[in-house]
Amino acid sequence: MFILSHFLYNERCPKCSANGADKSGNNLAVYSDTHKYCFACGYYEKGDIVERHRVKLNTQPKLTSFTPFNNSGIMDSKGMTYLKKYGLTNDEISKNYFWDSDGYLVFNGINYQNARNFTGVGAKYISRGTIRGNEPILQNTQNDSVVIVEDAISAIKVSRVLPSVPIHNSIIPLELILRLSKRFKKLFVWLDKDKNFSALKQAGNARLLFEEVRTIWTDLDPKCYSESEIKKFLNVIDMEKQV
Repeated sequence: MFILSHFLYNERCPKCSANGADKSGNNLAVYSDTHKYCFACGYYEKGDIVERHRVKLNTQPKLTSFTPFNNSGIMDSKGMTYLKKYGLTNDEISKNYFWDSDGYLVFNGINYQNARNFTGVGAKYISRGTIRGNEPILQNTQNDSVVIVEDAISAIKVSRVLPSVPIHNSIIPLELILRLSKRFKKLFVWLDKDKNFSALKQAGNARLLFEEVRTIWTDLDPKCYSESEIKKFLNVIDMEKQV
């Protein structure tokens, strides 16, 4: 259940009743945000939590001005070697990355930028702009499924197979879950192996908004796997038959 709501009372489940069950009339749980869920048959009604965010989700994210990194126009060999190590193509690199001559490899999220620091001084990653609410959906195929990953390189590689979103963090914002639920029916959460518990908990928060929610646990980040291996992890062979 969403941590933003709490149980109120039970009432008769219409689906169970239609099938001759729920004789006691208390299979359906009603929660404080008015969503309802039957633990017997899985019947679900969305609550006001979606409506409260409807206007927000249908408007453009609020943009904040920021000082962008400087695009040198030429990709440094250190940045190119790093990206090629994970198998990105020249086209994927040119569309998503540029090099800042001060020593930063920058993922250009349009409304924000996330850079890997190659100077050897300071934090490993630096962000400018606001990531939350501006997470891009990287999409190269039409599908009813979407995959949440932690970093941009993983998102680019996964997007060859299914639409993907980098969150640059290990916490999935509720606003993002709601936004994705308006476009996709299935959600896959693929975070670092050391964040298994967090990923499982966050996936549980999303189950009431998607037809299917799965967590994927692997020894390495998605960016470390080949396209064929990513397809196996996502079981894309079955999904392609549904498209």
